Amino acid sequence: AGMAEEEHSSASLNPGVVRLQGIGMWAPGGLYSAYDTKYQSEMENWLSENDFHKLINAINTSIVMRWPCVPCYCFSTVCCPFTLGLSTLLVRCLCFSDAEMAAQATIQRVNDSQACRESGVTFKLVYSRCRSWIEVSRESRR
Repeated sequence: AGMAEEEHSSASLNPGVVRLQGIGMWAPGGLYSAYDTKYQSEMENWLSENDFHKLINAINTSIVMRWPCVPCYCFSTVCCPFTLGLSTLLVRCLCFSDAEMAAQATIQRVNDSQACRESGVTFKLVYSRCRSWIEVSRESRR
């Protein structure tokens, strides 16, 4: 809980950016099978709650639809120490990359949506140290 609080508070230090943490299954390389769907108060002046839920649910659905099957997921994580990481690399290249490409394509469509264009909001999948999150940001309006 401490790490999530730390990450949330660090995101709030940067106005105009909200982090949606991974809440689903974790994949080697950092992708999660889903990201937080909680509407955060920082977004109240950016997007309606209804629009936010439609957009984040589209992203999460695209990942889940391409998420690797249970045997692939288990093989990549359980066999990792015994294959010196090769099982993780193999499954990441063959299976998890489909989920990541689907997420990136959906994020592009989300960013091109009328709700995002009108409000200046963008969604972005961000990776750091084998973890990921989605950043929702709003361009400053002058």
